Amino acid sequence: MFKKLSLLVLIGASLVSCNKTYNKAMKSTDKDEIFVLATQLYQDGKYDLANELYEKISTSFVGTEKAADIAYNMAEGNFNEKSYRLAGHQFKSFAGAYPMDARAEEALFKSAFSYYNDSPKYDLDQTSTYTAISELQGFINAYPESTHVTDANNYITELRQKLEKKSFEIAKVYYKTMKYKASGVAFDNMIDEYPDSKFREEAMMYSLRSKTELALNFSRLENKDLRLQDARTQYLLLTRYYPETKFKSEADKLMEKIDKDMAETKKALASLEEARKKVEAESAVETAKSKN
Repeated sequence: MFKKLSLLVLIGASLVSCNKTYNKAMKSTDKDEIFVLATQLYQDGKYDLANELYEKISTSFVGTEKAADIAYNMAEGNFNEKSYRLAGHQFKSFAGAYPMDARAEEALFKSAFSYYNDSPKYDLDQTSTYTAISELQGFINAYPESTHVTDANNYITELRQKLEKKSFEIAKVYYKTMKYKASGVAFDNMIDEYPDSKFREEAMMYSLRSKTELALNFSRLENKDLRLQDARTQYLLLTRYYPETKFKSEADKLMEKIDKDMAETKKALASLEEARKKVEAESAVETAKSKN
């Protein structure tokens, strides 16, 4: 009980001290004093209060050495407060404004890392993910010898896997809602865009399922042969890239259905063509008779 009370007293004293520092700075008109007090709050981890004070005096130090410290500390403060988009913008601005500063490389990396941290779960909008990939690649291009390059490449790989997952899950939604034409296209696009994806084999199988369902159950006779050919090609692609695919049993059964239906479709198309020619011949005879 005594320990808890002591801790509360210490926390309370710290808050009072911070508030006194902040209030003193806000009342001051001395920019150098405000800078010192803001930096003290920054070092104490009171980033929100420090940034308010830095913001108050930032224009007063333009063109001085302290301007870079203010800009960097504000970006770092926002990063630590998890305001990642703002921090990313500020770090990048710092790197652009002070390219010769010893912190420029670190700032550019932290800018990219900020956008990485802002990237949401795969099922949400991925605008920040695309931005993060672009910024991380930009950092690698700017500092190819940096010690951060390995981390940057790992972050890019992780973010791309998130985009792969989103693309894969969207295609699955089309399949589950029986939009087989859309799902076939979506899975094929996903495979083309992410050829090394860990979902590639499963995506190819889903593409085969989609194209088979579309051909067998949702096609008019005049479209059926072409769609069956498309499904057959998908089977050949799957078994070529994955000869021992874990889906082989299911894929083989679908292929049997495809071949069987192709034979029946060819017969039906041949009969239809024969009937068409017969009608045309009879029509020609009738036309000839009418002329006579």
